[in-house]
Order: sequence, then structure tokens, then C-alpha cells
Amino acid sequence: MSRRLVSEEWWRHALPIVGVGGGVAVLYVVQLRNFLLFHSVVEMFSIVVASGVFLVTWNAREELKHPFVVVLGISYLFVGGVDLLHTLAYKGMGVFPTAGANLPTQLWLFGRSLEGLSLLGAGAVGFAVSERGITDREWNDRELLTLVSGYALVVAVGLGSIFVFDQFPRAYVPGSGLTRFKLVSEYVIVGLFAAGLVFLYGQRETFDRHVFQLLAVSLLLTMVSELAFTFYVDVYGLSNAVGHLFKLGSFYLIYLAVVKTGIKEPQKALYRTLARREARARKFKKAADYSGHAILITDRDGTIQYVNDTWEDVTGYSAAEVIGENPHVLKSGEHDEAFYEEMWSTILAGEVWEGEIVNERKNGDQFVIHQTTAPILGDEGEIQWFVAIHDEITEQKAYERRLESDLHTSVRQLEVLARVLRHDIRNKLGVVQGNAETVRSETTDDEIAAMATRIEDASQQLLARADKQRSIVRLLVEPSTEVPLSLSDSVTDVVERLKGTYPEAAITVDVPSGLTVTTIPELRRAIEEVVENAIVHADRRPEITVDARTKDGAVELRIEDDGPGIPAAERQVIGERTEIDALRHSNGMGLWLVDHIVAEAGGTVRFADADPRGSVVTLVVPRSRRCDGRDSRTREPRPDVD
Repeated sequence: MSRRLVSEEWWRHALPIVGVGGGVAVLYVVQLRNFLLFHSVVEMFSIVVASGVFLVTWNAREELKHPFVVVLGISYLFVGGVDLLHTLAYKGMGVFPTAGANLPTQLWLFGRSLEGLSLLGAGAVGFAVSERGITDREWNDRELLTLVSGYALVVAVGLGSIFVFDQFPRAYVPGSGLTRFKLVSEYVIVGLFAAGLVFLYGQRETFDRHVFQLLAVSLLLTMVSELAFTFYVDVYGLSNAVGHLFKLGSFYLIYLAVVKTGIKEPQKALYRTLARREARARKFKKAADYSGHAILITDRDGTIQYVNDTWEDVTGYSAAEVIGENPHVLKSGEHDEAFYEEMWSTILAGEVWEGEIVNERKNGDQFVIHQTTAPILGDEGEIQWFVAIHDEITEQKAYERRLESDLHTSVRQLEVLARVLRHDIRNKLGVVQGNAETVRSETTDDEIAAMATRIEDASQQLLARADKQRSIVRLLVEPSTEVPLSLSDSVTDVVERLKGTYPEAAITVDVPSGLTVTTIPELRRAIEEVVENAIVHADRRPEITVDARTKDGAVELRIEDDGPGIPAAERQVIGERTEIDALRHSNGMGLWLVDHIVAEAGGTVRFADADPRGSVVTLVVPRSRRCDGRDSRTREPRPDVD
């Protein structure tokens, strides 16, 4: 550091000391020549400082929520008022010519007692609150008015006891000096300031370090000042002058700690807690601006308090334009009042609301957001603010609409293609099957007849697969709505139909009567497919059992057979691990259809081996899709015709 900078730094610290020292020297000379002038100057400085402390505190009351600072600031309005009366009543001022020295001494004791009790009370309340971890106590206007009214009442009673009722004990007797009451009162006042200092020290972490040091030294000087006043016998005596000089120093430090800090250095805002809160606010703003989300904060009444940069960019409104306004400035008219009432009733109940809203930018363009709104609670659990996070999804919604339109067109194209292909296949297979029947009926060669029979069987299987393909396509392109379905009636109908087609099959049904599920009607097709699959693949007279039970809000429908079992290649179809190969190289189209029907119903398909042989296929479906947390389908099934 250069010699010049060292010199400037030294003078910056030394100048206040030189100024204060010079001022004290001048006042000392003044008190030797004219004590009344000296006394008036000191007291008027104290009164001005006390008034400044009150003004700074009162005008910053919405920010200065620390109990010590608030109580201190309000008390100094009344302390300064009593000191003004003390100054005017002093011997030689001529305002109260017949009062003598007792009146100003009484007013002095009353003023210092009021100041000492205020500092003790402020320190005790501030310490108690800080011990609970609360440093930002909210002060509403009613509480502040009550505090001011309380001080006004105390001052009125004290002044009334001095000026009106003459009930205040005598503090000075001409010829003998201070009374015992005056001396004891001074020591009590010193004790009040000492106790206030202890409480102030206990909450030092809540203050700016420099402010705390100034306040602490100010209290120490006040204590020394009060002790000096216990020695004087003359209102113009040396001990009186020394006491006033210490009082001057005490109020000068109060000026530096409160008035100068509050006006010249408002960023410190008198205590560390507010500075920390401001730092947190800056961090919040930075985090909000870099979050990538549009953020809006309102008070409980819905008045906008804050918007971040992203919100400004998205809406086109500046923060200055909307702070103090209602979020309805974005209203597009796309939602009715019931929509907004539902949102407000949710967040006012303390819950989080989430949904999509169509808003309008400042330029009139509409845009879509996904909004999450949550309440912010105070220390006592009451709702203070609401924070809303907006994610603009305008392009996403437009893309979804395009995709849905394209997908709808591709559903339709697939359905037409499948219908045309199925029609051609059925026609061609009809020709193949007809020719095979002719060959079989007219040939006398047993081998050729057997070959024709195999052709007929293969044609019939292909026709059956074409029917299943039709069901699969329709399931994919036209998912149907849920309906109440009597499971017992459905199983009975399926079994009766299959018994008519396969009379050799022995099918036992054990489904509780009246068992109903809310599901898609295609579930009947899945049941029929599993039972028929067990019949046609049996290697002996098939014995099949169909039973059902309810479990955990779902229905488990079991189809057990005693056949050769379901090959692994068929089961792979359900797992969809090799769906193309499985469908191409196995007979798994039926099981694939079953799996997709059950999946559309919100359920699952399970396989197990029966004992001693055969398979168990279990269809697990919820009693209602609503219970399963899934969305129900909304489109009605179309007639299953070509």
C-alpha cells in the first residue's frame, strides 16, 4: 500500500476522533463560561437524536422487525419529550420560574427511568424471541399503536404525578442537595441499563457487529453518566457537567448506531438479520432468474408481489406493470369462473393446485402454461403468500394436436388397409378351401384326399387368424369405454357357446353369482380365447376349470386345463420380448390379443404350470379402473363387421 493511501486511511479514522475531541473541548470551555448554554446544547442534541431514532424506526417499521430495535425506536420519542421538559425546567431557563431545582431533577429521573426500563424491556423481549430462533417478528399496525398508546399512558401518569398531583417524590432540596430517593433511583437506573446491556449481549448475533458495539458502549457511557449524577450538590456543579458530557457521548453513539446507519448506510438496516434477509432475497432472485421457469408470487389476496425475468419474457409484461395488480391481467377468457374458483379454493385450503391454463400475453397472443401454485405459510401456520411456477407448453400442445391428427389419420389408414387385406385373404382362402373340398370329395386316392383335408384345415386356421387380426386392429384403433360387466354371466355364456362347438370338452365353472366388474366389453373375448385355446390344443379329452375370486380390489379369473401346456414361444408373446418373431413363428396371436385386452382393462396376465400337467392362465383385472388410478377410455366400440 502506498504512503498516500496509508495517510488517507489514517485521516479517515482520525478525523471523527479529532472532531469529537474538539467538540468536547469547546463544550468544556462553554460550561465554564455559561453552564446554562452548555446544558441546553447537550440536552437539545440528545433530544434531536432521540427524535431521529424514532423517525428512522417508524418510517422503516415494515422492514425493522427486530423487537429490540422497534421498542427502542418508539420509546425514544417519549424519552426525548421528557428530556425537552427537563431542559425547559432547568434553573435559569425562565419557563418555570418558581419551580426551583427539584422539578428538573424529578424530570431527569423520570426520563432516565423511562429510558432504562425501555432498554431493559426491549433487550428482554429481543433476547426471548431470538432464543426461539425468530428474528423477523411481524409487527402489525394494531400492535404498534398499542405500544405507542402504552408509552403515552405511562408518560401521562408520570408527568401528572409531577405537575398536577405533586405525588412524585422530591429529588433535590435546596441547601442539602440530592435526596436519598434521588441517589437510590440513580443506582436503580444504572442497574436497569446494566441488565439491558446483558440482554443486548445475549442477542448480539442478530445485529450488525459495528452497530452492536456502538449500542453497547452507549449503554456503558449512560451508566457512567448516571453514577456521575450521584455526586453533585449544585445544578451548575462539575459532577453535573461530567454527567452531561457522558450523556452527550452516549447519545452520539446512539446517533451513529441508528440514525446514521439508517440514513447513510440503509443496506445494513440497523441489524444483521435484515442484511441476511436481503442477501437471501438476492440469492432467491438469482436462483429464480436462472431456474428456467416463470415465477410469480402474490400475497394472500392475490396481489402480485414479485415476478422473475422469465415471467416477464413469457408474458410481455414488465415487473413494474404488474406488481400491485392481479394475475387476471393474463386472463384469456378460455376458462369460466368455476375454473378459477376451484383453483383458489384449493390453495386457500393450504393445498397445492396443478393444472393447465390458457393465458394471454400483453400483445394479445394466447399461450398455454402448466401451472403449479403452492401456499407459503408463516411461523404460526397461516397463509402469507402464494408462489406460482409456470412452464410454457404452447409448442408442446400444438405438437400434440398435430401428432394426434396425424395418428388419427394413420389409425384410419391402417384400418382400411387391414380391411382390404382381410377381404382379399378371405376371398382367396375361400377359393383354396373350395377347391380342396372338391379334390377331397372327387378323388379316390387316399393320400390325395388326406392332403386336401390338410389344405382345408390350414385354410380354416388362416381364416380364424384373420378374424383375430381384425379384433386386434380394432382394439388398437378403437379402444372402447368401460361398462359394468357381469363376470358370472359372461363366463357362463362363453362356456355354453364353446360346449356347443366342442361337445367333447368338460368345462367346470366356479364363479360367484353376481360378481361384476367395470371394464371394457372385450374382456369376454379374452376369456373365450383362453378357454378355446385350452380346448383346441388338448392332446386328449380336455378338462377345464374356470374359477374367480376377488383380492385387493381386483378380480383374478383362473382358467386351468390338463393339456400339454403352453410352449415357451407362446408365453414370449405376452412378455413382448420378441413380438414380431413370436407372432410370425408361433401360434401366439391369440395370446397376444388376450394380453392386449387385459392390458387395456388395466390388468395383467399370469402363467403357471398345473399339477400334474397342463397350464393355469390367470387374468387379473381391477374391479374398476377408477380404483386402479388409470383413465377410462371414452370412445364407444363400433360393430365388429367388415
